[in-house]
Amino acid sequence: MNLERRDCVVLGAGPAGSSFAAILKKYEPGLRVTVLEKARFPRYHIGESLIPAANPVLRDLELYDEMDRSRFVRKMGITFVWGRDREPWDADYLKLGDVRVSDGGARILNVVGQDFTKLLRRPSERDETFNAWNVRRAEFDAMLLERARAFGAEVREGTRATRVERDAEGRVTGVAWSDDQGGSGLIETPFVLDASGQSSMLTRGERVYDPHMNNYAVYGYWAGADWKVLYRGQRDRSNVFLCSAENGWIWYIPVDEDVMSVGAVSNTAHFKDRLQSVDPEAFYHEMIAGCPEVKELLGKARLRDDFIGDGKRTAVTRDWSSWAKTPVGPGWAAAGDAAIFVDPILSSGVTLAMQSGHRAAYTHRTSLARRDLDPAALWRAYADYIRGEAGAFLRLARIFYGNNRAAESWWWEAQRIVNAAGKLDVDDRQAFTMATAGFFPVLKAVTADTVIPLVAGAAGLEGDVFNVFHDDGLPPFEETSRCRMEHLAPFRLALRTEPIASEGRPAGKLDVYYDLVSDAADFTHRLHAAPTRIAPALAPVVDAAARHEHVSKLVEEAPSLLAPGIAPPEAIRRAALEIVRSAAKKGFVRLSSGAPA
Repeated sequence: MNLERRDCVVLGAGPAGSSFAAILKKYEPGLRVTVLEKARFPRYHIGESLIPAANPVLRDLELYDEMDRSRFVRKMGITFVWGRDREPWDADYLKLGDVRVSDGGARILNVVGQDFTKLLRRPSERDETFNAWNVRRAEFDAMLLERARAFGAEVREGTRATRVERDAEGRVTGVAWSDDQGGSGLIETPFVLDASGQSSMLTRGERVYDPHMNNYAVYGYWAGADWKVLYRGQRDRSNVFLCSAENGWIWYIPVDEDVMSVGAVSNTAHFKDRLQSVDPEAFYHEMIAGCPEVKELLGKARLRDDFIGDGKRTAVTRDWSSWAKTPVGPGWAAAGDAAIFVDPILSSGVTLAMQSGHRAAYTHRTSLARRDLDPAALWRAYADYIRGEAGAFLRLARIFYGNNRAAESWWWEAQRIVNAAGKLDVDDRQAFTMATAGFFPVLKAVTADTVIPLVAGAAGLEGDVFNVFHDDGLPPFEETSRCRMEHLAPFRLALRTEPIASEGRPAGKLDVYYDLVSDAADFTHRLHAAPTRIAPALAPVVDAAARHEHVSKLVEEAPSLLAPGIAPPEAIRRAALEIVRSAAKKGFVRLSSGAPA
């Protein structure tokens, strides 16, 4: 058997795996990184639309300018026809530039972990149009893979991982492989990134499937189709078009001058029921015929048989939202769909894959450089991050599937919260557009005030989002100790990480700090990630919070929980109050008046 040794092995060369390999080699050129990919590129793949949150990753990959010069269609926003109201309405990325941010400290806009600075500049200072791209995945994925090669990663196409080796403690130690030329071998390695999609080797059989987000999609590609949205009459930029139909919804995405990706999505029960009478392609045409807005756009078009491969005109995929019970383990981590797959209604898949691969590379680099930190804690912070990113889109998708009202109802709760807060000059539709672009904004906690969730309603949070966000937010600091605490979600003190920027550019490093984190599913969302830095020595106070209903009791007990002399009792009591307020800002507890007698 061919036996080799590598510092890192990547399973899969899709957007997650290629982004990880490229970023890791960019900042750690001395590491030996091997990517195993069962296909040979270029190869077809569904999922053609990016969102603007991918742009910071593209910049770190040094691919943004290449994307700017490419023939990929610029995605300027999303046009919706949804529910009973058939009037089109837009999430317009261009209007994101109208967001106004006060210079006052309490009104600083902070999108945690996202590069939002270019969006917030005045138009005269902005160096780019705020947009995303619709891509031909065969070309785009090959571009990402070539970037990994250019940074020095070894790429083996036509090579499949057949087995992951582990030691007696369960730590990954190697990967067995075979290729399409008859070769095979074993690579010994201390770390494996699983980016092999939903068939993931390392999370197979350990996934949770969302019972409410269980759909099938039938899709094809059309020539001669009309574009729903044109800018200046040119076929170089457009909006993605999403249209609800009687038994589901339809996507309409221009991916090239004469290539229109059209998919019909329906729940599994309806899809299987109809397939007892018709074949998938007949079902596809049936769905399109039931959506007049799309039917008329395809009036003179024809289905292509030269895009998917093997002469196919249509294909079927299952869109069942699912996630790994744990996306990390000893000597391994999962990224992209191997970690979590979210319904494609908001085109978040490729972007989430790139973001997870990017953050995984930063996390691995940090774990190698920071021997003072527990690697398991660092990777748990990575898991918290990807749960938050994907969880935001999952809840936004649930709102779409559960809502068949007029367009205005999409953002009614966001409107109520934003207007009541009066903190930012961001209107309801701007907040919704920011969410669809992948930016889930909060107010930076720079004062003793509150963190306002701008898109809580639009994001469909099931956890509490009203406890401290109505009226004027949190009570004054000096009144906090007189409040009762209603516990809404368990929370712990844990490592959190965010990328560090140097002179406005990525630095390849993570800022590591301690913060309150909840594992409750309802609180897996960016809005609950507003950063608060808490000294790790205060962990006993955080743990004790769960035992108390009255803030004053926690404050009274706090000095006795820490080692003598670590800090003055009054400082510890104040820190306990800050912990309570942080938990309230994140929605983990609800504060109300009513101190004990």
